[in-house]
Amino acid sequence: MGYSLREATPEDFDFARGVKLEGLRPYIEKLWGWDDETEERQFRENFDPATATIISSEHGNVGYYELVDRGFDLFLAGIYIDARFRGRGLGTAVLRDLLALARTRQLPLALRVLKPNPARRLYERLGFRVTRSTRTHVLMSRSV
Repeated sequence: MGYSLREATPEDFDFARGVKLEGLRPYIEKLWGWDDETEERQFRENFDPATATIISSEHGNVGYYELVDRGFDLFLAGIYIDARFRGRGLGTAVLRDLLALARTRQLPLALRVLKPNPARRLYERLGFRVTRSTRTHVLMSRSV
């Protein structure tokens, strides 16, 4: 599935919120339980268009990711794909392109994933290795 990227704007708030909360809900429910007000408030407090990139295709917006250059690595704070477009290789393609970006910058690409999230298998297939674990998350990194 082909895709293009663009910088997020404040107008992407509703799209990003919907994709992120729908995607993470099953895992948040397992770990903490779900509370609409809490999740809405946390998203409002944490969504920063300056670190978000919208993933688009011929179908319109299909996802987004948040990438932060921390100087010593590129940190993928999250990648969220609309449920209708999961399982088509889009996440893999975006991750491979992010790995190429990290290689160009000569920085490792790091991320974290909620423990119940099966996306961890994708990250492992792409060569990410566990660097640390918390009660709720697995931190992973891939050197380039």
